[in-house]
Amino acid sequence: MHKKLAAFCIVFFSLPLNGVSAGQALDPSPTDAQASYVGSEVCADCHQSEYQDWQKSHHWAAMQPASEKSVLGNFDNAAFTYNGITSRFYRRDGKYFVKTDNAKGKLQEFEITYTFGVEPLQQYLIDFPDGRKQVLAIIWDTRPKTEGGQRWYHLYPEHEVLQHGGNPLDPIDYRDALHWTGTYFNWNSRCAACHSTDLRKNYNSVKNTYETTWQEVNIGCEACHGQGSLHLEWAKRGDKSIAGSSTAHRGFD
Repeated sequence: MHKKLAAFCIVFFSLPLNGVSAGQALDPSPTDAQASYVGSEVCADCHQSEYQDWQKSHHWAAMQPASEKSVLGNFDNAAFTYNGITSRFYRRDGKYFVKTDNAKGKLQEFEITYTFGVEPLQQYLIDFPDGRKQVLAIIWDTRPKTEGGQRWYHLYPEHEVLQHGGNPLDPIDYRDALHWTGTYFNWNSRCAACHSTDLRKNYNSVKNTYETTWQEVNIGCEACHGQGSLHLEWAKRGDKSIAGSSTAHRGFD
């Protein structure tokens, strides 16, 4: 097995199967079937301070549509070379693009549709016609320049591969299982559940396509607290019949 792939498998498959991701309710309750999502903006009506703090948090920035506000990388016709391929990052008509190697090793233009993460790095998502979103393996280091940041780098740096006894074929290319267009960089199946709220993969095994949906693109209030409709009812009516571990969380458990 490819050394890098083996290392990936050890990490990925050693994760606890019963672990709770940030995109899931921490303690699903018997009332979940009756409850529904209301959205973080609704929570702000009563929890303005918490809502404002959330908007400055990593949870809010876990995933965002690509925009001037969310994109931190250098898209001013910046160039980055890896394994003999020079990728370019640029903007056009208010959108963000990268020209990089595709699944056949040929240079192709792709539009950046979402940002992924914020600190100490930011990755970028690209949409494909079959519903897949792929995570680009070239990453923006968001740290200050004085700390070695503000630069593009590859998740598998060439010099590190060579330092560990590799050969010139070891850096990732389109034939490798860890190429950004492959399964291991697929957002729908690998990354999405922890970065969005109430994510549903909606994978079609017959067509090999995705129709993935979410309630909120990022990690909203209900990703951790659970569906909020019953709590909202309690807040509006003061309904003491809704059981809860505390007054502040009535309607969640």
